[in-house]
Amino acid sequence: MEYRFDIANQVLIFVVLSLSLNLLIGYAGQVSLAHAAIAGIGGYAAAKLAIANGMDFVPSLVLATLMAAAAGAFLSVPALRLTVQHLILLTLAAAVVLVTIANSTRDLGGAYGLVGMPVPSIFGKSLAKPSQFFWFLLCVSAICALLYWRLADSPYGRVLRALREDELAARAVGKNVFVYKVQVFALASAMAGLMGALWAYYLRLASPVQFNVTQSLLLVTMVIFGGMGSLLGPVVGAALIVVSSPILEKNLDIGAEKAALIRLVIYGAALVVLMRLRPEGLIPEHFSFRRALARLGLPLPGAGAAAGQQSPPPAAGAADPAAPAGPGQPDAGIDIAARTPVVTVEGLRKAFGGIVAVDGVDLALRERVVTGLVGPNGAGKTTLFNLLTGVIPPDGGTIRLKGKDITGMTPDAIARLGMARSFQDVRLFLRMTVLENVMLAYSRHPGEHLPLLLGAPLATSRAERRARELALECLSFVGLVDKAGMLAGGLSFGEQKLVAIARLLATGADVLLLDEPISGVDPQWVDRVALVIRALPAQGKTVCVVEHNLYALGQLADHCYFMESGRITAEGSLQELMADPRLIAAYFGA
Repeated sequence: MEYRFDIANQVLIFVVLSLSLNLLIGYAGQVSLAHAAIAGIGGYAAAKLAIANGMDFVPSLVLATLMAAAAGAFLSVPALRLTVQHLILLTLAAAVVLVTIANSTRDLGGAYGLVGMPVPSIFGKSLAKPSQFFWFLLCVSAICALLYWRLADSPYGRVLRALREDELAARAVGKNVFVYKVQVFALASAMAGLMGALWAYYLRLASPVQFNVTQSLLLVTMVIFGGMGSLLGPVVGAALIVVSSPILEKNLDIGAEKAALIRLVIYGAALVVLMRLRPEGLIPEHFSFRRALARLGLPLPGAGAAAGQQSPPPAAGAADPAAPAGPGQPDAGIDIAARTPVVTVEGLRKAFGGIVAVDGVDLALRERVVTGLVGPNGAGKTTLFNLLTGVIPPDGGTIRLKGKDITGMTPDAIARLGMARSFQDVRLFLRMTVLENVMLAYSRHPGEHLPLLLGAPLATSRAERRARELALECLSFVGLVDKAGMLAGGLSFGEQKLVAIARLLATGADVLLLDEPISGVDPQWVDRVALVIRALPAQGKTVCVVEHNLYALGQLADHCYFMESGRITAEGSLQELMADPRLIAAYFGA
């Protein structure tokens, strides 16, 4: 019986370790090969506090958890600007360094580790036997699993998945990438450190073998095997791999050392086969038991359309997919000069080495006016958008939004102040649903902030309902409310462009910068996208459009700037600009 409890204890420890790693890899897209080493910090801290300082069981667990969280947050800082490949190398190096320190430090027991930890007890009850330790470990694991579920299946988890998909797009809708990365590293490390401390107490020792790079790779295997980004996948992956170890040792009738080597070969082969046959893992991210039973011919009572696909009909004035009308015309009677400037740019400059991409640009985006930015390829239009939205810092000049100097601010800060942008390549979160893409842009969601998510569940629930309502309103406006439950990656390019506009609307920004919203769109979608853009000023939006489709731009823009060689060289209506032979020659390269 104690043997079974021993296996169960190992399963619980590795399940929580896998869940915490899944927060990093599956949700936030931060691959770490130092997770076992971080758990080792918790294990060694608990062992040192218990042996050398005589600290009680629970206080040592708390301190060990905090130390591991601090180590994870520290590790996250240099990782903030790294690509996935470099992050793997960084965390691998960190794991090797930590294990080497443990192996070579006398005060940490060297290669043998810290032995002789006291028998843990809670409320005066000894946890010496596996069966006694199990119930305490089960309670702690359940708390960790509930915390994991609360984080993953929440607005906070939605932001983490957005970071995994596209950090720049997440910043463009107002998400502070720095804060989320540090938080998720610290949270995952805290859970790992707690399990490392419990593992050390369970074995009565903390040794380098428990927390080496092989263990980190094993944890990654568990997450991938079960299904990255899945709520239950790591549980299944960890349980299968841990339970298989004693089965292999028993059936092969070989020593533990040889069994460990054979086990690694089997796990590697199984992982290769799984990646070929089912790359998303045993339980994929969007796995639904309801759909699985339906495919087997066993539909559940009440099964209908998936959540998120039922929504109100398009609002009055929304873009109707079947509407035959064209995009309409700019308001010929509009007095551009009388409109209040919302964005003013003065002397903006940016050079890349010896190439001046933006050279002393002055312009104004006026309230509820669609402004076109036209010019040949390489004129600096997208670079100007990048400067306006903080993607790159300017070398000189000023940018003011509603009178506030925003020069050099970060993209997320500028988006929160009321200026948001789309991208040439759309940059939707393709593995998230259309509804989630738009809900993510809701800027006043307490559930996206860790303290409020955990401390104010009612406010979070109310905000989630409001975010859903707003997202459906925005999707109704662009005529895609019927696509709300689809993955964004399954949409046509024209539909993706419309979702990008809906996402901008959900930010609540007053100024929308659209980078080639029509270019590359199938002809049958051009009028529909243009119709949506033309309706934005009536919603109180100030719009700036970069577009190479001159026919569509002529239907959209109230006023245009002509940009060439990094400078604004002319302004007026598009018809006036295109009547100038010099500008025609500059645009078409004649």
